[in-house]
Amino acid sequence: MTVFDDFEFYSQSELSLSGDEVHVWRAFFDREESHLNELAQTLSEDERIKAERFYFVKDRRRFVIAHGILRTILGRYLNVKPNRLKFSYGSHGKPTLGGVTDGHSLCFNMSHSHSLALFAFTWGRKIGVDVEYVRSMPDAEEIAERFFSPRENAVFRTVPASKKVEAFFNCWTRKEAFLKAIGDGLSRSLDSFEVSLAPRKPAHVLSVEGDLREASRWSLQALAPAHGYVGAFVVER
Repeated sequence: MTVFDDFEFYSQSELSLSGDEVHVWRAFFDREESHLNELAQTLSEDERIKAERFYFVKDRRRFVIAHGILRTILGRYLNVKPNRLKFSYGSHGKPTLGGVTDGHSLCFNMSHSHSLALFAFTWGRKIGVDVEYVRSMPDAEEIAERFFSPRENAVFRTVPASKKVEAFFNCWTRKEAFLKAIGDGLSRSLDSFEVSLAPRKPAHVLSVEGDLREASRWSLQALAPAHGYVGAFVVER
């Protein structure tokens, strides 16, 4: 894994990504505001229409920045102008590069929360990334009881009170990253697969519908992308 930060999004130089790497990029929305117009020029007509549907200006700007940065990075990996890229969308809305054969394509995913966005890239393997701004969660235990598996809840109950919020977001981001990797969205229940969540412990997909072999197909990596944020990505081994 290579984690990049504070790079020149707008450089014309080509990027290199080998077949056994995952690249993760981060971007802060407030730092990219000055490039808003430039990033907007990379979007497709459909993306511009989607951006205009946001009621709040802040949300509209963040959509433009996130999608413009995604196109810019993809364009640098592929040596293609960002506005020429075309996307296809799965039945649950996961984007892929259009016109590229599965297994030989540049695979990617993005996530954003609060003022931070993450972008993950690899060749020919399903990948999902998620990030959450860590905040007070008075109803964390109720949410865990509803959405986490019995084993995850058992571990969650043993976590000291001072680490509960971290453990909650560990579990949540890892589950979201897995769902995004497989492309199932919310059609798969969150308690049908299990992930590790204890703070300072290695991140793993533990089981998928009770199948340990299926779980072993996936590599889960915890991320600490910035102060106050928790993240994770899941990629096919």
